[in-house]
Amino acid sequence: MAAPGCAPWWLPLLQLLLAAGAGGAQWSGKGTSQRLQSIFLGRCAEYCSLVSPELRDKNCTAIWEAFKVVLDKDPCSVLPSDYDLFINLSRHSIPRDKSLFWENNHLLVTSYSENTRRFTSLSDVLYGRVADFLSWCRQKHGSGLDYQSCPTSEDCENNPVDSFWKRASIQYSRDSSGVIYVMLNGSEPTGAYPVKGFFADFEIPYLQKDKITRIEIWVMHEIGGTNVESCGEGSVKILEERLQSMGFRSSCLDDYLPVKLLKCVDHSTHSDCALNSAAASTQREVSSLDTEQSAGFIIPLLVALASGSQM
Repeated sequence: MAAPGCAPWWLPLLQLLLAAGAGGAQWSGKGTSQRLQSIFLGRCAEYCSLVSPELRDKNCTAIWEAFKVVLDKDPCSVLPSDYDLFINLSRHSIPRDKSLFWENNHLLVTSYSENTRRFTSLSDVLYGRVADFLSWCRQKHGSGLDYQSCPTSEDCENNPVDSFWKRASIQYSRDSSGVIYVMLNGSEPTGAYPVKGFFADFEIPYLQKDKITRIEIWVMHEIGGTNVESCGEGSVKILEERLQSMGFRSSCLDDYLPVKLLKCVDHSTHSDCALNSAAASTQREVSSLDTEQSAGFIIPLLVALASGSQM
């Protein structure tokens, strides 16, 4: 027992541990990205100068100022509408037939779109590029940025990052036109099409029917992975039926070949990619056969021409 009037020996240690816990992660998400402003402005400048030079008149500083207003708000009180000015300053047109939506395929979509060369995904428009893979939020009980953790949907609905992508998704959908492409992950254990997700809740409802020709769905499967769903199955069927009920023409392809070939770059020896070698072999055989047939036709023709010239 401690002497009267003296604090227990373990009290300072307990206070130290409590203080350490208070300074640790409060939320379930990643903390604010280091050098957030520098990355944001650098991406903006690069996009407007190199990716889309026609946007060279965009004011990246003004775009940042419009974005950072949410950094002064409670991290669970940020609404999609808080990004309205940011979107208005950074938005631009999306080429017709080039919009590529996705679920559970972020890195694959980024690789395949190849910096707008093939397609323009949400991460390939200016307002998506500046925030891609980043995290940000204010401290819960302070004025500075929280570099330890930021809230996700598990913590609160109106968090800075989710509200950002909701607003960005809405704008992206409104600006998309022509043929719309959707890449889903058929190996996702919970289903290829999340019936509650960004595509379902903040993209499909905002597609402009009068601007859209048709919607093409690609259900991709992981090389060597489990085939959970394919076209016409499970949640994919739910998506197809939803689009039909909304009056959209749609089609579905399993393992769209150009994307599968990209996936096979990292799995060239896997049996799932063997079909590509077989197809190449078949093509060589067909080419060889064509050459032999052509020779069989050309040689008699040359003989006949030679005989005719001697007459």
